[in-house]
Amino acid sequence: MTSPLAASSQNKGAKLTAKQGTWQQLGEACRQIRHKVFVEEQEIPAKDELDDKDATSEHFLLLINERPVATARLTQDGHLGRLAVLKPLRGKGLAKKLLLRILEHCRRINLRQVHLNAQINAVNLYAQLGFKVNGDEYDEVGIVHVPMLLDFDSQLLDATQHTEQTLETALKTTGQLRIQGQEQVYLAIKVLIQQASRNFSLETPNYLDTWFDEASLAPLIQLGRRHEHSRVRFLLAETREFSRKTNSLLKLYQRASSYIEIKQSHSLYQTKQQAYLLVDNRHLLWWQDYQQPRAELYSGDHREAFRLSAQFKLHWEKSLAVKALQSLAL
Repeated sequence: MTSPLAASSQNKGAKLTAKQGTWQQLGEACRQIRHKVFVEEQEIPAKDELDDKDATSEHFLLLINERPVATARLTQDGHLGRLAVLKPLRGKGLAKKLLLRILEHCRRINLRQVHLNAQINAVNLYAQLGFKVNGDEYDEVGIVHVPMLLDFDSQLLDATQHTEQTLETALKTTGQLRIQGQEQVYLAIKVLIQQASRNFSLETPNYLDTWFDEASLAPLIQLGRRHEHSRVRFLLAETREFSRKTNSLLKLYQRASSYIEIKQSHSLYQTKQQAYLLVDNRHLLWWQDYQQPRAELYSGDHREAFRLSAQFKLHWEKSLAVKALQSLAL
């Protein structure tokens, strides 16, 4: 899997891309970087640098103008390691970019914890991303290491309390915010709906009135009426119980069925826990578990918003009409 990343200011004009895959797909490029860094620079024996975990791990690669420059791996049991950046390109933020991409992958696969053994000179880098020291220092192949742990659940509990203003400001830049607590999630949804100018899309296993009410949904009618290309779409895996019970979305649909679309996701594409909300295909609110008051806000054309916009388009194309709603349409 390949995706574009913003080039650092020190490499203006350079094309920075990321790849993710198996050892069979990326192993040769990853091995070359690791050999230069670990074997040639740090004088780690080659027999200790390569192991049988490479064959079963997920590997990550950064390239500048198609030249491999940084790599890392994530083992099946959630251990992050073999992080290496070519010497001439260190200090330019490449390691942090690569780590952020790996942590996004961990969230997508519902990994609760990430472990790593940090070389002592890299502890601060990992700490900036939420890792905490999780044991005593020890020597490995002649280099001092310390175990570290990132617990996603604890990280969410420490999330900042946001206001409407801070959320609106966040949407003006590319970034990521943790949203924790029922009131905070509700506020994030309210702000996103208010900021929508072209389209609104939600895919979820079930509709929950917990996150929406008539007041927060009301602006969607104006959005749907704004111009011929405006779209307000809800994609639900479960529609039978939804269509039988009174809720805020059904009331909205009864008021403006010409502008509000509700469909059932195809069985091949239904999500069981994860849910996401997209605004203008630029801003994304993503739940690992749609019933929990924890979400991640990706703003300002973040690549996660781009990825899930493409996913929603596919799922919508394959979706089914909800026959029970036809009698409710005005």
